[in-house]
Amino acid sequence: MSVKPLKPSELRWRCRPSRFRFGNSGELKPTDRIVGQERAVGAVHLGLEISGSGYNMFITGVPGSGRETTVKRILDKIDINSDSLQDICYACNFEDAAKPRVLIMPAGCGRKLKQGIENCVELLKRNIPAVLQSERTAGERGRLLRSFSEKKEELMKAVTREAQNAGFALVSIPVGPGQVRPDVLPVIDNKPATHEQLREMVSSGAMTEEKLAEIRDSHDKLFQKLSEALRRSHDIDMKAKNALDELMTEMVRSTVVGITDQLKHIGGGKSLEEYADGMASTILENLEAFSGADSDSDPYHVFRVNLLVDNSGRKTKPVVVENFPDPASLFGTIDRIMVENRPYSDHTMISAGSYLKANGGFLILDAMDVVRYPGLWQSLSQTLKNQTVVIRANDMMRLFGAVELQPEPIRVNVKVIMIGPAWLYTLLAGSDPEFGLLFRIRADFDDSMKLTGANLKDFSRVIAYITGNEKLAPLDPSGMAMVCEQAVRITGRHDRLSLKFNLIADYVRQAAYWASRSGRNVIAGEDVQKAIFEKQRRLSLAADHALQDVLDGQVLVDTDGVRTGVVNGLAVYRGADYSFGLPARITVSVTPGREGLVNVERESDMSGPTHTKGVEVISGYLRNTFARDYPLSLSAGIVFEQSYGGVDGDSASSTELYALLSALSGVPLRQDLAVTGSVNQFGEIQPIGGVNEKIEGFFRVCRERGLTGTQGVLIPASNRVHLQLELEVVEAVRKGRFHIYPVSTVSQGIELLTGRPAGEAAPSGAYPPDSVLGLADRRLRTMAETLRSFSCGR
Repeated sequence: MSVKPLKPSELRWRCRPSRFRFGNSGELKPTDRIVGQERAVGAVHLGLEISGSGYNMFITGVPGSGRETTVKRILDKIDINSDSLQDICYACNFEDAAKPRVLIMPAGCGRKLKQGIENCVELLKRNIPAVLQSERTAGERGRLLRSFSEKKEELMKAVTREAQNAGFALVSIPVGPGQVRPDVLPVIDNKPATHEQLREMVSSGAMTEEKLAEIRDSHDKLFQKLSEALRRSHDIDMKAKNALDELMTEMVRSTVVGITDQLKHIGGGKSLEEYADGMASTILENLEAFSGADSDSDPYHVFRVNLLVDNSGRKTKPVVVENFPDPASLFGTIDRIMVENRPYSDHTMISAGSYLKANGGFLILDAMDVVRYPGLWQSLSQTLKNQTVVIRANDMMRLFGAVELQPEPIRVNVKVIMIGPAWLYTLLAGSDPEFGLLFRIRADFDDSMKLTGANLKDFSRVIAYITGNEKLAPLDPSGMAMVCEQAVRITGRHDRLSLKFNLIADYVRQAAYWASRSGRNVIAGEDVQKAIFEKQRRLSLAADHALQDVLDGQVLVDTDGVRTGVVNGLAVYRGADYSFGLPARITVSVTPGREGLVNVERESDMSGPTHTKGVEVISGYLRNTFARDYPLSLSAGIVFEQSYGGVDGDSASSTELYALLSALSGVPLRQDLAVTGSVNQFGEIQPIGGVNEKIEGFFRVCRERGLTGTQGVLIPASNRVHLQLELEVVEAVRKGRFHIYPVSTVSQGIELLTGRPAGEAAPSGAYPPDSVLGLADRRLRTMAETLRSFSCGR
C-alpha cells in the first residue's frame, strides 16, 4: 500500500517554447475573437436576435472573460439596421402645463418639428402684429367701436333730455384727485345747485322746505335713471371689448391656422396634428399676449419643443452602455431654476436618460452598479415589466413645495443586457418572482477552456492582439510559454487555460516593463517570471509576516521529529487579490467518556458549518471502522492550535482524523510532513481547494528552516489535476529535497505519517495487533470497558 511521491512532471504543466512556430508574437495573425466561449456566444446571439417581450438578457461570468466585448462585437456583426426608429419630444400640454405631453414620431421628424416650430414662431411674430395693425383691421375696429359708442351716446342723451325737462343738469362731481362721479343737479338761476347750496337757500328763506322736498324727489328718480344708464353703458363697453376680441381673433384666425397647419405636413401623425391645432387655439384664445403688447416676456416660449431623443440620420438600432447608472442617468430627470425664490420647471427642462436613448435598440448595464444604488433595481424591473419610462424630478426638491412636473409616461421598446456575477443572478431570480419573465435569456461565460493545441494557438493569437493593440513589445516563444503556464495556474487545473484576459494582460504589460528595463525589445520567459515574482512580492506582506511568526516560534509548527496526537494541517488565507497557504498545528487528546468528538472550535463559536460537518464525518468513520461489537466510549478534544479567526471548510478533516488515530494508537506522527484533504465515512480522501497555495506555504517554512530531503505534503490523489506549483517547488522535488504524496485513503496516509502498517480488518473485524488501526481498536475497547466498569461500580 506504499504511496510513491509525484514526479516533477506531475507537479506543473510545462509549455515547451518549441510549440510556438514564430520568432516573436508579432509574426502571428492576431485575433480579437472571443475564444473558448462558444456556449456563451451562442446564447448571446439568441438573446440579441430574438424579438419579443421579456427577451432581455443577463450575462454571467467573472470580470475579464469578455462579456461586454462579446456583446459589442456580435452587435457589430448582426443586422441591426432599422427603419422604425423614433424621435421622442416633450411639448407643453396646453390644458395642464404641469403635465407635459409626449410626441413620438418617425426618426428625423423631431428635428423637422423643432425647426418647423421655430419657423412658425417667426412667422407668427411678424404676421399677427401686421394683421392687427393693418388698415382693414383698423377700419373694422373703428366701425365696431363707433357702433357701440353711438349706443352709449343715445343712452346718455336720453338721460340728459329728461333731466333738462325736469329742470336738472347732468354734471361730473370731483370726489378725489383726478376722480369724478356723474350726478344730476337742479338748475337754479341757470346754474347747477348742490345740495349744500339748496340747504342754504332754505335757511335764508329763498326756498321753502316743500320745494326742497320736491327737488330731492325729482333728483332721486333722475339719479336712478342715470345709474341705470351708466350700468347699461358699462355692459356696452364689455360687449364692445368682447366683440373687439372676437373681431381681432377672426381677423388673424386664417393667418394663425395657416401657419400652424404647416406642422401637420411634417409626418408626426395624429398627435402632432392635435398639437398644431392646440397651438393655434392657444394663440387665438390669448391673442393679446401674442400680439406683442407685452415685451417683458416671450409668450412663444410655451411652443418650444424639447427633442429628447433625436434619431435623425441613424439607420441602425442604438447601442447604449450606461457606466454610471442612477435614476437620473438611467430614466432621465427634470431640471429646475429659481424664479422669485421658488423652484420652477417646464417641459423644456426635461432630460432623457440612457433608457430612452436606447429606445428601439439595446441598453447594456452592469448589474452590480444597478443593485448598489438604493431602489434602482426596483425601478428598472418596473420599467421592464410595463415597457414604460416615467421621468420625475429629484424628490428632494419637493421639500420646496413647488408644483411637481409630471411628464406623460413614454412607451418604449428596449432590450436590456445586464452583466453581472452568477451569484447575483441567482439572488435576483430567487427574490423576484417576475425575474424569469423579464430576463428569459442567460449567457454564462466560462473563466477557462480546455488545454488543447488548438486552444493554445487561439490563446497566443489573443495575446498577440493585446500586445499589438497596446503597442507592447512582442513575446518570444519562451515568453509566450510562460504566459500560458501562468494562465493554467490561474485556473487551478493543469488541463484548463484561463480566459481571464484582464489578469493575463496585466502580466504581459508588467513583463513588457521588465523587458524594457533589461534593454530587450521582446518579452522573454524570464521577464514574465519577473512580473509574476514582483506581483507576489508586492502583495505578500501579510504572508511574509505570518511566515516570520512561524520562524520566530510565535506560531508553533514543527518540521522535523515525531509527536503523538499532533499533525501539521494546512490552511489558505485569502485576500482581495492574493492568497497564501501556511501550516497550522492540529492536536487531539483522548480519554474515556461519553462526549465523543469535542470540536473545540465549535464549542468556542469559531467553527464554520463545513468544518463542523467534517468533524461529524470523523465520528462516522470511527463507527464504520471500529465499534462493531462495542460502543464508542471516548471523549476526544480536536483543536486547531493558535487559531483566532475562526475555522471553516472540511479540508482538514483527514488531518484531524490522522491526529485522532495517533492519539488512540499511541503511534507518533512525522512532523516533517503536512497534510490536507477531506475524508468521508469510509476513509476515502476527497479533493480540496487551494492545493497549490497549501503546498507552497509548507514548502516556504521548510525552505527557511532548511530542506532535509524528507519533508513533504500529503494531498488527495484526486487533486493531482489541480497542481501547477511554483518552479522553485518543482525544482526542489526534482532534486529530492521535497516530496508530494498523493493519497487516496486514510490507510495510505497514516502509513506515510507513522511508518507503520495501517492494518486491514480480518473477516472477524479484528485488525493486526501491531498495526495503527489495531492499536487504536485496542484502546477504544479498553476505554469502553473502563467506562462500563466505572458505570457498574457506581
